[in-house]
Amino acid sequence: MIGRTELLSVANTLPEPAFDLHYLHYPLDVPGGVAELELVLEYDKIVDVVQIYAVLLEPDGTFRGHVQCPGGPGPRRLVIRVGTDGAGPGCVAGPVPAGRWTVRLDLDRHKAAAPYTLTVHATTGLAGGEATLPAGREARRREPIGGTGWYRGELHSHSTHSDGRRPVADLVRAAKKAGLDFLAVTDHFTAAHWPDLDDHHPHHSDDRAGHDRAGHDRDGRDGHGRDGIVLLHSMELTSHRGHANLHGLTRWVDTYVDRPGHTMVDVAADVHEQGGLVCVNHAFSGDQAWRRFDTPWDAVDLIEIAHLQQGANNDAQIGLWDRLLTSGHRVIGVAGSDCHDPSGPEQALGQVVTVVHADEGSERGVVDGLRRGRVYVWRGADIDMQVNGAPMGGTATAAGGRVQVDVDVRADEPVVVFVLRDGLLINVVPAADKPGAWQRITVEDRLRAGPDLGACYRAEVHADPGRNDPQFWASSLRDHSSLRAAGNPVWVRPDG
Repeated sequence: MIGRTELLSVANTLPEPAFDLHYLHYPLDVPGGVAELELVLEYDKIVDVVQIYAVLLEPDGTFRGHVQCPGGPGPRRLVIRVGTDGAGPGCVAGPVPAGRWTVRLDLDRHKAAAPYTLTVHATTGLAGGEATLPAGREARRREPIGGTGWYRGELHSHSTHSDGRRPVADLVRAAKKAGLDFLAVTDHFTAAHWPDLDDHHPHHSDDRAGHDRAGHDRDGRDGHGRDGIVLLHSMELTSHRGHANLHGLTRWVDTYVDRPGHTMVDVAADVHEQGGLVCVNHAFSGDQAWRRFDTPWDAVDLIEIAHLQQGANNDAQIGLWDRLLTSGHRVIGVAGSDCHDPSGPEQALGQVVTVVHADEGSERGVVDGLRRGRVYVWRGADIDMQVNGAPMGGTATAAGGRVQVDVDVRADEPVVVFVLRDGLLINVVPAADKPGAWQRITVEDRLRAGPDLGACYRAEVHADPGRNDPQFWASSLRDHSSLRAAGNPVWVRPDG
């Protein structure tokens, strides 16, 4: 006989805020034969003051679901539903094993005490059985959509499985409409969106060849014959002291690092064991800024240097990136829109793009390409660079200390190329006004000899304010609003 049983009922008030109080935990005993669990959390949201998430964990700590609280202030009724026959957004369907489960309340914003209620009900009487691996916990790989070449994509977006407003299918549709070749849906905490990615069946092009530098003229912006799209298995670590995207995963990663004994080092080790990448997001974004200062930068692979919604914070992010590069950390700069609704003009996909040179158009190809670092950020211009023949992300040797930086650039408006060494400008060169055509700019430099006197070179493309602007040419003023492209570095070491 089917029945509904209350397993947990709590009516309480949040404790007073404390520096290291991040989670509240409630155990509950789930009997055998349960077909479905339903958790309901109710409280009054006060934006950036009282914001609570709920998380449901199996007896062995395996994640089964979470729910967030997007939107403005007011009463919230948050629901987690998991069962053998389905699951709610952000949750994983599958058998409900008997044993002691845990409800974790994540105090995302906790600046005041506040009342809340929490209940968990079980639907019984059906054969829940002991847990086998629920569908959707393992990533599924696809056939490549192309060969060696450049791939344009989005590395930061959200669906209704966390705090996004549109389902995964809408994000995929918007990405293809924007001419993107790859898309990472990075829902907070969860991998529940992966089955939706895996259920998307793209049509593949007959022409599976990629595009070299010359063929880059026919890339995603101009139409390259690729009918499919590469979908990355990703998620966003959303801690109280910073956010980080995790890309190229094969299984869910425990991202709850605001508790003792589980750190970003543990997360990075798990991600890297899966062959994936760790990306620090919007490092200067108020309460969401990166403040996990105990995390070694050698554990980080990527950093957002161009975030569609961060405005002047992007200048600080590029400054941080330069400091990391000159300190010897090989962290690759990427872009992200952080899209929560692709139908909104301020969040529409394709406005800021990460462009990756990959061996093939597959998830593994894109992830490996990001790791190698022949990568640039596009905001209206294309860029490629070599230093003494070595590509972006590579290491060059400077015989006799001689350095030649070759920057290839293409734009539809007048632009200026900035060449930097160790974060400082060494040359500013206006490009010829040749809309849509590639052109090369060459800058020469000289390094002193010595084993510890290497350098890091990179280039940026900015909108040209006009040849007769004396303030610009006197100060070399540039910022996030003028940025049209940012290339990744080449490291150079003296020969002898």
